[in-house]
Amino acid sequence: MLANSYTVALYAHVLVVVYLLGADLGRLLIARAGAAASAAPDTQLAAARTVSTLGSVTGTALILILPAGISLAGALGVYRIISPAWLIATWLVTGAWLLLSVAADRAAGRPAGGGGLLLADGIARFVIGAGHIYDGAIAFAGTSQTVEAGWLATKITLFGVLILLSIPVRREGFAVRRESALLALQPGDASAAGRLRAALRGLTVPVLASWLLILAAAWAGVAKPG
Repeated sequence: MLANSYTVALYAHVLVVVYLLGADLGRLLIARAGAAASAAPDTQLAAARTVSTLGSVTGTALILILPAGISLAGALGVYRIISPAWLIATWLVTGAWLLLSVAADRAAGRPAGGGGLLLADGIARFVIGAGHIYDGAIAFAGTSQTVEAGWLATKITLFGVLILLSIPVRREGFAVRRESALLALQPGDASAAGRLRAALRGLTVPVLASWLLILAAAWAGVAKPG
């Protein structure tokens, strides 16, 4: 039974990480192509829609790393799961966060409104991200009651930074969605095309930083330093 739990957790974790690495790299390349000065409005719109779709799915995958990673670390014996009820609570909290994230994502597609959802989602990400950085810090200090490996403390810290970074990533992604909706209404408007190009350009740096963090966390999980 334990071996089965480990196998399921391992495949789930690897699948999510590999997807994030591939999808974020694709989102970065497509955003750069759409932001090129030579890109026609139709190309910009196609790039913006693809970037938005990838952003929605990668946002879901990022959230699912949390319970999948805890389940895997618990199966490996490097993370002390206090009780089965605590693990169930982790999945429930993650589910609530996922619902909030999806609701905020849908709200971002509307011309107006949804500000409360976007703010709540940003606050949730800040609290969860800061909490992971704190957990990593106390693990490095040797005072953690749950984390039992240095490499896991590294992964937890990187994941916390990744969650914090997801706040500007989503903000820029929502800007792309808004500007693409406006350009679709005004396909010949050079000003709208310019704003969409700027929004796509603004997405590339935070997405690249996010991709590098995911890569670093994946390396820590494989190499297990410390």
